[in-house]
Amino acid sequence: MATLAEKAPPHGIDPALMIDFDFYDDKLYTTAGGIPEAMVQLRDLAPDAFWSTALGGYWVIQGFEAIVDAAKRTDLFSSTKMGIPERPEDAQMTQAAPLNYDPPDHAALRSPLNKVFTPSQMYRRVDQIRDLAIELIENVAHQGRADFFETVTERLPVLIFIDLMGLDRADFKTYRTIATAGISSTDMQERIDAGRDARRLVGQCIRERRAEPKDDLITYITQMEVNGKPVDDELALSYCILLFFAGLDTVANAMAFCMRYLAMDQQLQQRLRDQPEKIPHAMEELLRRHAVAPVMRTIMKDETWRGFNMRAGDMALLNYPAANIDERVFQHGDKVDIDRERINHIAFGAGVHRCAGRHLARIEIVVLLEEVLKRMGTFRLDPEREVTMRGGSVLSIGALPLVWDTV
Repeated sequence: MATLAEKAPPHGIDPALMIDFDFYDDKLYTTAGGIPEAMVQLRDLAPDAFWSTALGGYWVIQGFEAIVDAAKRTDLFSSTKMGIPERPEDAQMTQAAPLNYDPPDHAALRSPLNKVFTPSQMYRRVDQIRDLAIELIENVAHQGRADFFETVTERLPVLIFIDLMGLDRADFKTYRTIATAGISSTDMQERIDAGRDARRLVGQCIRERRAEPKDDLITYITQMEVNGKPVDDELALSYCILLFFAGLDTVANAMAFCMRYLAMDQQLQQRLRDQPEKIPHAMEELLRRHAVAPVMRTIMKDETWRGFNMRAGDMALLNYPAANIDERVFQHGDKVDIDRERINHIAFGAGVHRCAGRHLARIEIVVLLEEVLKRMGTFRLDPEREVTMRGGSVLSIGALPLVWDTV
């Protein structure tokens, strides 16, 4: 749990910087009342960077300015190897392109994806997103209670992404099982096995698209060029692995945390019903407060960085959820305030690895909020059931039981 650690400090780290924090399954997630609440306590307990003794030991970077600096310093904080704790050599996953590549290689690999995920390209899907959101909400609106994660927020962005990739909606549960295990399981072997399952599944899709192209993202990837050369099967696999895990988990949980907060703030619900034009701005503030994607990095060289003694080979976690509530940047950062004039959050990351799918995510969350507030009465957390959460590479909700007034 997140308490001051008593172990002897490794390689000369100040004992005051040592805190036992397990980002997969820390007890603080429960004792604080939830993961967003735990991030407030961690922010208050720890400095901008500290050494966690959990999971074999790793740095946690959580100050806003510090994390932005770390994201830009790819020479020191590298994405080429990401794993806390470190995976066995025989279990290393396929490099995910462009995520596991640093500059200068990163730019050439990222450029073809940028062309697909532009705001205008993503907005072309808004009618499809809205139609699906309406369908999912109307399926449960008359019931007055439901696990809103299972019935709506898990399904909306995942089904849209399945369509975008060209996967089969009938295999929704299979995809989700693999994605959640690979990202959030507390068992390393389960994460390794999920990675292997994803490689087999996606590899088969790539072979099928080579033989019979379709109008989907997998086909686009197989037909891309990087540095003037056609993408081979191995590179296509590395692109698709990244998209598979990112697209099938992250937005579903971002949506769920936004809905959880609104369920606890009926006054804000009503305000957004009365002033729906504020929903896009409210979405940004909700995302700031409920960032879900910390990222892992490897320290590439010995350096005293911002007063902290980094050593080559150390692992680091860029804890964006805590950075987004830094009081030096966001006054009363743990509070949701949709009247903030500027919300320069980093919920989608910072630096060259900023999330490529952020434009699609924003559209999906705005549409969800618009349709929920239009089609459902005041909703609250179900007092008879528990909201379940888990940590990991994506902070996740397993169940979001809500009750609401039927209209």
